[in-house]
Amino acid sequence: NKKGVYVKTGFSFLSGQNYYNTEGVLLSNSSTFYQQALTLYGEYGINKNTTAIINFPYFKSQHYADYNAAKGIGNPQLELKFAVFKKFPVISFSVGAELPLANQTNFSTAKTENALGIIEKINLPTGYADFNYWGTLAVSSGFWQGMGWVSGFYQYNIRGEAYSDQTKIGFEIGYKWSPHFWTNARLVGLYQNNGAGSGSNASIVNGQGMKFTTLNIGAAYKISKHYSITADWQTYNDLIAKRKNVFSTPLYQIGLSAEF
Repeated sequence: NKKGVYVKTGFSFLSGQNYYNTEGVLLSNSSTFYQQALTLYGEYGINKNTTAIINFPYFKSQHYADYNAAKGIGNPQLELKFAVFKKFPVISFSVGAELPLANQTNFSTAKTENALGIIEKINLPTGYADFNYWGTLAVSSGFWQGMGWVSGFYQYNIRGEAYSDQTKIGFEIGYKWSPHFWTNARLVGLYQNNGAGSGSNASIVNGQGMKFTTLNIGAAYKISKHYSITADWQTYNDLIAKRKNVFSTPLYQIGLSAEF
């Protein structure tokens, strides 16, 4: 709504060693990769047709097994969402940008010396090095007197010169089971558009050469008039895009949201 505010902060974590390389081959004996993040998501209704959105991982920590964590802020994402048609179906278009604020020299160091007496290190930036821009077209509809909803979206992401552009497509269904409790499920596929990347560019950190499909199950329970607790579980599969250059491991998130 106009001047309406929605804010959510969450803690997410994952760990796993099932790595799909840039050829899509599963390397199940890879070193375990760990990642944790604190995120802030917010929406503000500028007017009845325009919403401002921020998505900011304000703390990230990531490392491989036997290495110390590389920590820092992630890149904030800013977006404007416009209502194109507000009846049946609901159609919206949004434009967004990711700001490259993350430290690009962020080394994770080994906990012990190697056979040559050297402390090895791996550079794990907490965000991309360049500006990213995208546009998203979404179509949605409610059902069962507004208790449920379905939506689909298409997104094109223009990345920096060193990286390939990306395309995302996704589908979501949700249902409000009671005035206090709702759940949703979302299926999202990500594609690289111009090549798979190689060498240092094909890193799991910057997303080059990455393809995947994610399934996310979410829930929220209202604990008061304005506040809710949230929980999300995400896993990878090959239903839309086959996994490449990604650690295929479940991600868990718990959070607290407020709406005014």
